[in-house]
Amino acid sequence: MRPALLAIFAVLLLGSVAPLIEIGGLHATIQHALEAFLGRKVDLGKVYLTLFSGPGLSVKDVVIHEDPRYGLEPFAYVPTLAARVRLDKLLFGQLRFSSLRLEDATVNLAKKNDQTWNVVELVERLSGPRRTPLNLFPAVELSDARINFKFGVRKTTLYIADSDLAIYPERSGKLYVQFSGSPARTDRAGNGFGHFRGTANWYINSPGPSANQLEADVNLDPSNLSELTTLFEGHDIGIHGTVSSHLRIQGPASALRIAGDVRLEDVHRWDLLPMSGEEWWIRCQGKLDLATHQFQLRTVPSRKAEATPVAFEMHVNNFLTQPAWSVFATLKEAPLEDLLPLGRRMGLALPQDLAMKGMLNGVVGYSNRSGLAGAVSVRDAAAALPDTPPLRVAAAYVTLSPDRIHFDPATVETSAGGDLEASGDYYVSNRRMQAVLKAGEFPLNALKSTVGAWLEMPGAIAALRGGLVSGECTYAHELATLDTGTPAVPSWAGQMDVANATLDAPGLAFPLKRFNGHVAFDGPVLKVSRFSATLGDQPIYGSYQYNPSAKRTERIHLEMPSADLSELEAALDPALEAQNLLARLRFTRRAIPSWMAIRNLEGDLRIDRFSIDRNSLGPFSSHFIWQGSNLRFPSVQLNLPEGLIRAHGTLSLASYTPRSRFVAKVAGFPWAGGLLNAEGELETTGVNGDSLHNLHAAGNFTANGVVLSSDDEFDKISGLFDFSYVDDWPKLKISDLVATRDDGDWNGAAASESNGKLVIDLEHDGQQLHLISSLVPESSGARPSLTSSTAPQ
Repeated sequence: MRPALLAIFAVLLLGSVAPLIEIGGLHATIQHALEAFLGRKVDLGKVYLTLFSGPGLSVKDVVIHEDPRYGLEPFAYVPTLAARVRLDKLLFGQLRFSSLRLEDATVNLAKKNDQTWNVVELVERLSGPRRTPLNLFPAVELSDARINFKFGVRKTTLYIADSDLAIYPERSGKLYVQFSGSPARTDRAGNGFGHFRGTANWYINSPGPSANQLEADVNLDPSNLSELTTLFEGHDIGIHGTVSSHLRIQGPASALRIAGDVRLEDVHRWDLLPMSGEEWWIRCQGKLDLATHQFQLRTVPSRKAEATPVAFEMHVNNFLTQPAWSVFATLKEAPLEDLLPLGRRMGLALPQDLAMKGMLNGVVGYSNRSGLAGAVSVRDAAAALPDTPPLRVAAAYVTLSPDRIHFDPATVETSAGGDLEASGDYYVSNRRMQAVLKAGEFPLNALKSTVGAWLEMPGAIAALRGGLVSGECTYAHELATLDTGTPAVPSWAGQMDVANATLDAPGLAFPLKRFNGHVAFDGPVLKVSRFSATLGDQPIYGSYQYNPSAKRTERIHLEMPSADLSELEAALDPALEAQNLLARLRFTRRAIPSWMAIRNLEGDLRIDRFSIDRNSLGPFSSHFIWQGSNLRFPSVQLNLPEGLIRAHGTLSLASYTPRSRFVAKVAGFPWAGGLLNAEGELETTGVNGDSLHNLHAAGNFTANGVVLSSDDEFDKISGLFDFSYVDDWPKLKISDLVATRDDGDWNGAAASESNGKLVIDLEHDGQQLHLISSLVPESSGARPSLTSSTAPQ
């Protein structure tokens, strides 16, 4: 028992000490054996013995030089080479290896211009003639190696990291290979992109050109899809998810056949959330040419003769140098509803509760060199949102280019009558969508209900209802701006003719009916030209313009054949009357409506026949500026049947009741056989009858050729006037009255009475003159009915 323990102890001691013993004397012998085996010059560092894993050597800092035909850079750098020797040969004084293990090596696989690989020639050395005894050549293993690829003198950006490779030669000339590794790029940090593993049989001595040279079983472990696209493209193309596969490869090296399946999970665009739990199992077939670095893969049905609505095909050229790859999807009667989830995850702006039906036919492809391309036809398409009528299109055509998906014009079928055509574009890079609508005498309400459920309608159309619309408009929306990543504000542009519609305008008590006009809009800019409508019972014509960047954001021009002041005040009731109860009771100030607070309007109003209390006064015109709760009237003109009134002033709507102040001039007003001119200031509060009862005016006047009685005619009369209402009766007072005639100036005063008569008292050189005149202008050619009395002072 004790001798056995001593023997075991001796073996353990020897095995532990052996790796510390350098055997420089065998340096040349080992170098010669390795060079004979590899067919290349080899440089060795220090050499140590190993015993635990069998008789062997541990060689440090090994450099395996390259065959000069493939370049000057060494074939491999090996920090540690573990070599096991064959005891049967060692007993006869020969140094032969049973296995070579290259640990943490860096290997350069090079290819000459004649398409031959250095590794192929090297591996062929592992296979001897069929008569060679079994296991004559050693097994070769790589552990945690890095494998580079070279073409001539240029090294590719692609390499294999963390590679484990084992090659076991057989007497038949077959090499059994086990491999695993992670593809990586020199221009990207990280340990690799995905991970693959597998086994292969490589027949060095193939019986014929069509016989199998390679039989491989390859597995791609679940890997990030974006990492694999980065591997070939050099950057993340924005498609994320998980991919795994199992492929069987066999055939000649230049025409390898591929069969297997691919599994895709949670495919989505980089900035969108994945659809957890969704996966696709895809059966596929393809070809691989190792000489020209070409790879093809296509999907096949799970059962023969089974129809496949969607078939994919992938082509990769030069996959080791400058990969050029493309993916094609062929659609044959593919149900549109089945592709909606994928479209959403690829970033298409689709409502979450959208339901679509239809059949797709065509081809869609994507290439890393040319981008997106293809053409698709849609048959019997229908799209619907909850509680909205569906949009139906019998046939539509879609073309795809690198950054754009274009929808050709298609007729939208509705039950509303009229014609409606839609087309559009979607730009992939900035997620910008654009839609074009063409309408021909299409019902406006149907347009709003049909299109408004999908797109936010422009303000010009949203304020209208009823009637028909004809024209074209364009909708644009950038769903994610480049600077902030947040959606931009949608915009509309177009021109449309509106017929027999109703317009709900802010600030008006009742809508404009029977509205007809031409509407043009571009973003926030709006122009309404040549419109006609009815305001209450009165027709109205005009034009309107809105431009938020202009000094006056709104401009309007209005013309009315006739209108009474009471009708205008009734139409403007929301602006003139305080709608809050406490403000109407004068307990608080009125609350300014939001539409009034932002109002910045400049306009013109013309009324051919203007009246007050149904008393026709003549043509009226005014230029006005409306800012918030204040209105300014730079000019107001009223052409009376006899005389002209010009004025300018302001109207304030900030209080519980409107307050106005004007400066006015009266010219050519007929009075007492002469013509009266006056100017002064007037102010009032309230609306309707209140504005007249609260009126107060003061100023001066002059009149020429005035006949106050049959005996009293004056060349000129002037004075100051003050007008107001007292106890609901109009009261006119005239002071500083001067009446001039041949006998000199008469001075005095005048005042009105409740019967509408004006009583005038004059004095000159001790004489008094008492006259009574009417305030109402007389008909042409009629003489005033006057009474007079003269008495000495």
